[in-house]
Amino acid sequence: MMRNVKLVIEFDGTGYSGWMRQGKKPGISTVQSVLEDAVEKLTGERVTIIGCSRTDAGVHALNYVANFSTESTIPSENLYRALNPLLPPDIKVKSSETAADHFHAVYSAKNKTYRYFFYFGETYRPLLQNRAWNAARKQPLPAEELLLRANEACRYFIGTHDFTAFKASGGLAKTTVRTILSARVSAFPENLFYLEICGDGFLYNMV
Repeated sequence: MMRNVKLVIEFDGTGYSGWMRQGKKPGISTVQSVLEDAVEKLTGERVTIIGCSRTDAGVHALNYVANFSTESTIPSENLYRALNPLLPPDIKVKSSETAADHFHAVYSAKNKTYRYFFYFGETYRPLLQNRAWNAARKQPLPAEELLLRANEACRYFIGTHDFTAFKASGGLAKTTVRTILSARVSAFPENLFYLEICGDGFLYNMV
C-alpha cells in the first residue's frame, strides 16, 4: 500500500553540488541523488525524494525535511535505521515517519531558518573551513558595538516586503514578496559571529 514518508535529514554539503539531482552529469553528486540511490538499494523502488529547499553547493543542513512515496513493507519509523548504513558519513537520516497524504516538504513548510557564520581574523582558522566565511581582516568594531549595529540593521528586514533587490538573477519564484519572521546576529568567542534568519521562504541567493 502506497504511503507518504517524511524524513528529517542532516548533511555536510561540502562534497555535494547542492540538494537537487542534476541528471547524469559526470562527477556531479547531489544530496537528493545519493538518498534516492540508497532508497532504491533498500526497497527496489526508484523514488523521487522531495526536499524542502534547493540548497546551493556546499550548504550544510541540521534538520532538512523531505518526503517520498513508497510501497515498502518496512515500517516508516524504522526506515531511517535501514537507510543510514547505505548512506555516506556526511549524509544521515535522523528520523522517519508516516505523513499525511497531502504532506509536501515544500508546500507544507511554515518557515525556514538559516544560519550564516563569519569570522574576523587575519590568521586563517583551519577548523572553520567549509563552516564559516573568513573575512581575512581584523574585526572592524568591538564585538558589542558590532552586534548592536548589526541587529539594528536586521530589524529593517523583519516583516513582509518585496525583496526583488536582494535576489540574484534566475530562480523560478512566482512572487518576490517574502515574510521575515526574525533576523539576529549573535557571537561566539574568538571573533566568530553568525546571522540567524527565519522566514516563510527565500528567493534565489537572497540572503
